Amino acid sequence: MKETVEKAYELFSKYRADRPLDVCTECCTKIEDEGRLASLPVREIPVELLSEYNDSAKPEKTRIEEVKHFLPRYLDLISEYKFPTHSTEISFSRLLPFDKSEWTENELGLLEKFATDFFNQTLQTYPIPSFNDRIDTILIMFWRADFDIVRLLRLWERTDTLQSVLHFNDLYFQGFNEHNRSELFSSFGDKELSNILTNWLENEKTKEIFEPRIERIILGDYDIDERTLKELNLLYEIVRTEKKNAL
Repeated sequence: MKETVEKAYELFSKYRADRPLDVCTECCTKIEDEGRLASLPVREIPVELLSEYNDSAKPEKTRIEEVKHFLPRYLDLISEYKFPTHSTEISFSRLLPFDKSEWTENELGLLEKFATDFFNQTLQTYPIPSFNDRIDTILIMFWRADFDIVRLLRLWERTDTLQSVLHFNDLYFQGFNEHNRSELFSSFGDKELSNILTNWLENEKTKEIFEPRIERIILGDYDIDERTLKELNLLYEIVRTEKKNAL
């Protein structure tokens, strides 16, 4: 992860953010804060200041040089679960609308590598060390910024860890509206992503992958709280029943 972040600082170091920045200085950001953003070395921008910039009123599309100038600091902070925004799901809102023609092949490759490295790191980490975040908020964050979610789900299938299964359990029981499982719990999610995740959870291959992993954790000697253990038992029965019904 650190190597990918360092590569981002190196790759995007040629870009500058000229004043005035694409940020509202009428009511959202003070002029002096806009000046600090433009003048501070990118590595030294505090998360609070970048959050103010990210969440400020802005044009429909931020100048691409400005986006690339600040991007390494976004990746750096996100890699440490210090999301520069009031809601994790919109951490990459400055990337939108995303136009691949404005990015070099190396830049696009680095963005995808960051997504892979960060998601892999998250699948080894439980709970997510930031306030009130779950795996669904991370998936929504990448989805809204036009990253390849299916590729991340394939990575999840290949990751056989306790933490990965606990995230799987969270997605199943907490990632969706409890009264309507066709909707994600987060209001930042949309129907298309909901459909992708629902289809993945209900796919026979996914069940075949996770059934033995869930069973191993239930039968193993893991330090898991009683509520989560009950959920895992229920999830195991749901997966087994759905598999039998599909035969």
